[in-house]
Amino acid sequence: MNKDYLIYGIGGIVLGLVLGFYSANWFGPKPVQGAQAASGAEPKSTSVNSSAASSPELPPNHPPVDTGQTIPAPPLPSDAASSAPSSASASPAVQLPSLDPLPASSREERVEQKYKNIQILKGLPSDRLMSVMFAFKSSLGVDCTYCHIKDQFEKDDKPPKQMARKMITLVRDTNSKLGGAARVTCFTCHRGQTRPAS
Repeated sequence: MNKDYLIYGIGGIVLGLVLGFYSANWFGPKPVQGAQAASGAEPKSTSVNSSAASSPELPPNHPPVDTGQTIPAPPLPSDAASSAPSSASASPAVQLPSLDPLPASSREERVEQKYKNIQILKGLPSDRLMSVMFAFKSSLGVDCTYCHIKDQFEKDDKPPKQMARKMITLVRDTNSKLGGAARVTCFTCHRGQTRPAS
C-alpha cells in the first residue's frame, strides 16, 4: 500500500470530522436556555408539590397540601423484629435461599430423592431444604409444627402447609416477573407474623 494514500485517507477523515462538527453546530438547533434568558422568563418548577393544593387528583382522605409547607415523614421503626412475636428470629431481614431447581445435568442429590411428599420444591438440592424451611420459620415467627405434624413431616393434614405451597409459587412467580431487578421473600410481607399486616 502506498504511504501517500494512507496519509491522504487519515487527513480526509480528520477534515471530515472537523467540518461535520462545525456545520452541525452552525446549522443545528439552538439551545433553549438562551431563549429563556433573552426573554426573561423564569424556568418552570418541577416540584411535585407545586400544584398539589389545587390538584383534584389526590386520593380520597388525603390531607390537604399547602404549597411551600414541608411536612416531615414519621420516623421509621427502629427494628422490624421489635414488632414481631417473641418466637421470631432476632435478625429483621431473613434471607430466603434460592428456590430454583438444579439443572437437569446436575448429579447432586435432589430433595425429592431424600424426603417424602415433596411437591413444589422438587429439583432443589437436598442440603438446601432445611435452610429454606428455617427461612420460612423465621419469616413467619413460627415453629416447624405450625405447618407440619411433629415427626411426620410428610403428612398434609395441616392447612398452613397447603397455604405455604401456594405462597412458594407466588414468590417464584413474582421473582421471575421482576427478573434480576429485585427479589421478594416471605419476610417481604410477613415480617415475623403469620398473617401479613394489612
